[in-house]
Amino acid sequence: RLSEAARDALEKAKTDKKLHLYLMKKLERARWFLDAVNHRRESLLKISTAIVQRQREFLDYGPQRLRPLKMQEIADVVGVHISTISRAIRGKFAQTPQGILALKAFFSGGQATSRGGQRSRVAIHERIKDIVEAEDRRSPLSDEEIARVLRERDGIKVARRTVTKYRKAMDIPSSTMRKAF
Repeated sequence: RLSEAARDALEKAKTDKKLHLYLMKKLERARWFLDAVNHRRESLLKISTAIVQRQREFLDYGPQRLRPLKMQEIADVVGVHISTISRAIRGKFAQTPQGILALKAFFSGGQATSRGGQRSRVAIHERIKDIVEAEDRRSPLSDEEIARVLRERDGIKVARRTVTKYRKAMDIPSSTMRKAF
């Protein structure tokens, strides 16, 4: 907001036209700046609210419930261009029940399931992690077998190479390295 001192200075400068005009220009720029900051705050609030509405289950129950979400969906809801969403969330974080997360983390691609639903990449990562943690260490599952378990139990059709990519991204060693003797 504009300080009282700035308003007082403008009031006192009424006798000096040149100073008064100079201060008027400066105050106009300050008002413009405040309007821009307020507009950005309102946009970020609308974007965050739309994200929270879409990812409510993730916030309540954890990564397994993260839904696939594209920035375009939020842009359509908020009524702005997708680049505005991208700029607005860059470098912004939210304190959630799942920890402090970058707003960018709420956006994830996904995979259709054979049961008609969708699972986000993050949810598939979590599922792979669960499968690996539950496996018999004397006979760990190969990536092909993990893909089969995802397909049969969860209806998620992913290729073996996708399982390999996700496993490597999570720093989970290969089945030969996980084997306990």
